[in-house]
Amino acid sequence: MFNIGFRAHDFGSFNSASELAKVVSEVKSPAVIQLALNKVIPTAKKWPEWDEEYISSIRDDLAKEDVSVAVIGCYINPVHPDEDERKKQLTRFKRSLELNKAFGCRIVGTETGSWTPKITYSPETYEEHVFEALLSSIDYMLNEAIKNDAICAIEPVAFPHTMCTVERTLRVLNKFQDEHLKLIFDPINLVPRLGIPELDGSYRAIPSEEAQAKYINTCLDAFAPRICALHCKDYVLSEDGHKKGDLPVTTGIFRWDLFFKELRKRNINAPILLENHNPKTLKETLATLNKF
Repeated sequence: MFNIGFRAHDFGSFNSASELAKVVSEVKSPAVIQLALNKVIPTAKKWPEWDEEYISSIRDDLAKEDVSVAVIGCYINPVHPDEDERKKQLTRFKRSLELNKAFGCRIVGTETGSWTPKITYSPETYEEHVFEALLSSIDYMLNEAIKNDAICAIEPVAFPHTMCTVERTLRVLNKFQDEHLKLIFDPINLVPRLGIPELDGSYRAIPSEEAQAKYINTCLDAFAPRICALHCKDYVLSEDGHKKGDLPVTTGIFRWDLFFKELRKRNINAPILLENHNPKTLKETLATLNKF
């Protein structure tokens, strides 16, 4: 059975880790979560004030309800066009790496950003100088991960991020082959903006089984050994033919049964974290996924 957990802030906002843990454990126990601390607990100390004692207390409060952290969410813009702001955000990521033992989790995750402050679309994002900025930031984050025996986990996203394709993802992984750099793989995030193409290059409202199987295998063939966590949600094509990729899993058109089948076949046992889930139907969702 897969280790299915949750993105903590999808449950809402809480006043304490104890409150969060009780709600999570009512759905599943034991349970793993992706924790973006200041997002899910707005009253928590902000990251410059974090120390080992404080973060350990968060971990201990979660553990009382048999909840643990599978991914430390520290989503920054590693190619922020303002270099001073970029350095500030990289420092925040570094602090999470330094506190990985206090969190009880080695994995610190981020996406790869774009050449805009708010990570919106810019054609310049795909210029070589931005990709070089990404490589420079990853080099910094990876070195800090190595120092702290942590894992820098980067997440490819098709639009509008810098690491937006299987090919670009491979380019990063081939440059940095150290095991302290791994991937968070969200198959929906990496679906192109127009959806999954058919074998003849066309697009359907609901891609065929052959098209989806090809997409899944292309991704897993490319980087399965470097996956340390998976995200799980769903998508549809909107009326303008573009991907709407923020739906609860099993409510869209992605063939999660095919995906889970491939995970089993390849013995990929990374934690699977549900995104954008509906807390009211979460037990139903888990029952469906466990049948795959």
